[in-house]
Amino acid sequence: MSTTQRSESMNAFFDGYVHSKTSLKQFVQQYKRALRNNVEKEFQPDFKYFSQMVSCATKYEMEKRFQLVYTISKFREVQEEFVGKVYCDLVFSSVDCLGTTYEVWEDVIRDDWVDKKHAITVLLRNNVKSLPDTYVLRKWTRDVVRAHTRIVVNYDGLSSTSA
Repeated sequence: MSTTQRSESMNAFFDGYVHSKTSLKQFVQQYKRALRNNVEKEFQPDFKYFSQMVSCATKYEMEKRFQLVYTISKFREVQEEFVGKVYCDLVFSSVDCLGTTYEVWEDVIRDDWVDKKHAITVLLRNNVKSLPDTYVLRKWTRDVVRAHTRIVVNYDGLSSTSA
């Protein structure tokens, strides 16, 4: 991360908790409050992700696997790729010493259409039925434990201070 990105990230974390006239004691209290709220924000979606499922849009087994392992928000992104596959056609492939190159044509039928990744089109065209483990990114899985949720902090006795 660049220095600017780190600064913006810290500003976003403390936004609404501290200001230029915050004392050191208030800063420590507000830091604990910000950390607690951040942890709670992480746990709420985790509960939602474990207790709810979004229906699959296709009959592909690979989509079902994404549904089971990814968070709801990430699964919805992947699901758009499966739905977008309808508008794609693998028209050409070539093999050379570097591997196989595929050309995928995509029909653009809506003004708000965004370019899609075509990996799913290529995988399905090559009869890949199940999701390869290399396509499961741990940071987007339902069961990932975020590092800051393991920090032990005592929240007893926190008092609210005006920001």
